[in-house]
Amino acid sequence: MEKYALISVSNRAGLSDFAKGLQAHGYTLLTTSGSGAFLQQDGISSVAIDEYTGQREILGGRVKTLHPKIHAGILARRSVASDLEELRAQEIPQIDIVAVNLYPFEAKLRENPDADRAEMIEFIDIGGPTMIRAAAKNSADVFAVIDPEDYAKVLEVLDESHDDLNRAQQVRSELSTKVFAQLAHYNLEIAKFLSRNEHEEESLSCSSIQELSAVSGAVWPSRTPLRYGENPQQPAALYSGGGERSWKQLAGKPLSYNNILDADAGYRLIRTLTTSRDRFGGKEVVCIMKHLTPCGVATGGTGAEALRKAKQCDPRSHFGGIIGFSSPLTSECAQEVIQDFVEIIIAPGFSDGAREVLSQRKNIRLLECDYEAEVGYEVRSTLFGSLKQAPDASIISCRECEEVVESESRSDSEGEDLELAWILAAHTKSNAIVLVKNQMLIGSGAGQTSRIDAVEVAIYKAKEHKHDISGAVAASDAFFPFPDSVERLAEEGVAAIVVPNGSKQDEMTIQTAREKGVGLLFAPERHFRH
Repeated sequence: MEKYALISVSNRAGLSDFAKGLQAHGYTLLTTSGSGAFLQQDGISSVAIDEYTGQREILGGRVKTLHPKIHAGILARRSVASDLEELRAQEIPQIDIVAVNLYPFEAKLRENPDADRAEMIEFIDIGGPTMIRAAAKNSADVFAVIDPEDYAKVLEVLDESHDDLNRAQQVRSELSTKVFAQLAHYNLEIAKFLSRNEHEEESLSCSSIQELSAVSGAVWPSRTPLRYGENPQQPAALYSGGGERSWKQLAGKPLSYNNILDADAGYRLIRTLTTSRDRFGGKEVVCIMKHLTPCGVATGGTGAEALRKAKQCDPRSHFGGIIGFSSPLTSECAQEVIQDFVEIIIAPGFSDGAREVLSQRKNIRLLECDYEAEVGYEVRSTLFGSLKQAPDASIISCRECEEVVESESRSDSEGEDLELAWILAAHTKSNAIVLVKNQMLIGSGAGQTSRIDAVEVAIYKAKEHKHDISGAVAASDAFFPFPDSVERLAEEGVAAIVVPNGSKQDEMTIQTAREKGVGLLFAPERHFRH
């Protein structure tokens, strides 16, 4: 019996080699017009779908593969005698391989986020999903191929010398799973687009409307099992959606659940610090994270100098931390790193010398990260449903804040210290107060239930580690509900504070700052991080 493979692809990477391989295995190629024309340029013969079915494309190409001769050939169960008898009676050949790409709906929407509904509807594929869905359903006998990276795998299984039927079935099953995952994602993206209401909130950009449309969700086709979750009694896995990643692991043990959370927090902070370096003189920046909270942050002329200063911020807490660097890691930095126990290093690159030094500590996880990568929408699950929001990625400069009380004797570095403190407050668990002096985080009150408690904890941490608070600056992630925080900070000699405005007590806060001789900057935005 003649063997058929159906090809209808827009992504033609590796297609010619795949087609030649199929023909070498005795397959007749059925092609749609575009794929057939492409193969013909390489001298590869094929049979046009309309010639095969006897039905030309109609409705401007909307209907071309929706034909019983196509779908019966795909869906017939090779193990069911009545199915095969019906194929013979109808003179319908079996189609054992279906290689199809879908219309690029997402790509078109990315190219033109303002595309109207009528335009995008024409990029909703009908025939493609129907064919690959049929092939995936019949994966006991049919290869459903949607990714050019799988071409070699299919040809390997088809090799006459390959006698492992279990392997063939395994590959067909893997391909089937891939198809249904892609179809789910494809349909979801269409539903997001169709459910968006561009007039619902005029302040939202078109891309935001798409992300926060009435229908939302995600398909995560990739699973990485983890040893356990936050605690050993909690099963866990990492799911990802594929595509370009902003990071890759170069060395070290696999990441755990808690490692991933800490690394995410560290990446977000060092990314913000790195892209905002001009606010504090363009110096190198290093951050040390513990339990999603910065415990050491400092700038320096070199990465090694910044790291040494960051360790001094909280000499107790940096042990076993996640260290983020603003520049590629040098061998000098690496030598400083291995003086203590470190879980993870985040950097935009690692020199050969640094890799050699760090090889002495086999378990340190090295994450090479792209600080220019776009940070996607944040999604969190709750008992009430899933929450979705844009990342808090835009932190204005203190230069854009209103200086409601001028500092009495501003030092040259006070402005840069305020900039650093303001960024750190946005990356510290709320309620948050941070103290910075000489481009070092000297104390922080994170995750407190009242703002004055956050102030007290920050002061305690600074004093505990023998930091001189006099002349330091402070930042708060949200407004002061009472002037007591300003009073307490002033008692310790804090020179200036940056804090969001919006409290009913703002006038009392301003008056207290004037009386105490503390500089006060009001920011027009808050930065809660729950």
